[in-house]
Amino acid sequence: MAEFNGVIQVLAAEPAHGGTGFKLCQFFRYAAAEGQRQVQLWMPPQSRIPAGSPWQPLLDTGFLRPQPHPNPALLLLSDAADWRAAQRFYPGRRNLPKLQLLWGDDLRCWGHGARDQAAIRVALGSSVAEVLQRCSRFREPLHTMSVGLNPEDLPAAVLGDRGDQVLILASANPGLGLALQHNLRQRQFNCLCELTPWPLQRWLTLLSHAAVAVVLAPPAGQPSLGLHRLASMALRTPLVAEQRDPDDGLCRDGANCLVRPGDPAALADAAAALLDPANSGLRAKLVDGGLASLVRHRRARERLEFNQLLEQLSLHWQQAIRCHPELET
Repeated sequence: MAEFNGVIQVLAAEPAHGGTGFKLCQFFRYAAAEGQRQVQLWMPPQSRIPAGSPWQPLLDTGFLRPQPHPNPALLLLSDAADWRAAQRFYPGRRNLPKLQLLWGDDLRCWGHGARDQAAIRVALGSSVAEVLQRCSRFREPLHTMSVGLNPEDLPAAVLGDRGDQVLILASANPGLGLALQHNLRQRQFNCLCELTPWPLQRWLTLLSHAAVAVVLAPPAGQPSLGLHRLASMALRTPLVAEQRDPDDGLCRDGANCLVRPGDPAALADAAAALLDPANSGLRAKLVDGGLASLVRHRRARERLEFNQLLEQLSLHWQQAIRCHPELET
């Protein structure tokens, strides 16, 4: 950590309260490094932080400031709103080091100013990195970090009988979610479907009691919902995942979940199979496989990779600047 000096300014111009907000709060804590680095957080004063938001624990810690630091050593930002805030608070400061966290590959949401602003680009998840690299959307080298999750971040899982409720995460594809819900109800199954984004804590609480979870794939370019799939595995909830392209390697059919194409009948068949008492052995196999996957994706690895990026900030920023010759002095 010795190489990094100065203040890290985190911008949260449109603070989210679901999975991306949860992850950004984790990265904030990584940056703070248990008090060993100076970190500040800015969000608009009119921001509404509901109870249960991942931002809530940070509000009373002194990290939140009404104005960004005037001369930070690093700006940490993610989406288009953050870029606009950076341009407003630091006009003309194009040589100010920036680190952008990329949750998806749709530049309308995540890559505002990507072609004319230098940044250290960090893709969260291999599938996001693969698409960005294939499309050559950035000039700079792309760093990749895997999604990390610790069981301590989650509610306690119900270990006994969970009944027969199927929990469907469908906000990424409400049409398919409604069709799947209709199919399951025709079969007399109890199901609950998220059609508009829920706060992450609500999803986790319901997930800890659900008999089966079904996670639909988001459209190309959107966050991969890897955190939601990992949470299903961590909470011992058998998982059905819609097949996604590109495959991020997290879900392995028959090993830690059932992977099916985006067809309501196929997804309903998989959920029904996991609810069948005759398939208790399959359920146990998927739960065990999911817990093994969690071991590979614990947060310690994510934190280590992020700290290594910060420790080599000068090197990575110079690489980014060299990709923008118009900024070199």
